[in-house]
Amino acid sequence: MIVHPRYIAPLLSGAKSLESRLGQDRRAPFGKVSPGDIIYIKPTGKRVIAKAIVRTVEEYEDLTPEDIINLRETYDDRIMGGDHYWQSKANSKYATLIGFQKVTMLNDDSTVPSELLVADRNAWRIAKPNESGKQAA
Repeated sequence: MIVHPRYIAPLLSGAKSLESRLGQDRRAPFGKVSPGDIIYIKPTGKRVIAKAIVRTVEEYEDLTPEDIINLRETYDDRIMGGDHYWQSKANSKYATLIGFQKVTMLNDDSTVPSELLVADRNAWRIAKPNESGKQAA
């Protein structure tokens, strides 16, 4: 999961407890993430620096602008999106809200799936399930 660097400290402290992905189509993570999955966190333009376990997933489809306003009112204290974020997402049709537990820093890349270490422009990628059967993203 690639995130803007300003969200790293709030993610690590737990102040940002929900990650939101809103868009016009069903692209990942919509339908691709489940409680118990491991999420690897990468600031834009940097290496993977943290990982988290997915606690909850909520998905919405066929959203209207009014639905987006309701999502903001309900969740922005945990998403920390701000005016610009929500304005840019006003016409989204799909939303995935991911709650985390156990966000931890990584000292190096030794525990990161190799396919996530290769440069890629996608903000969300799915790695092969690990030995426990849980996906990594």
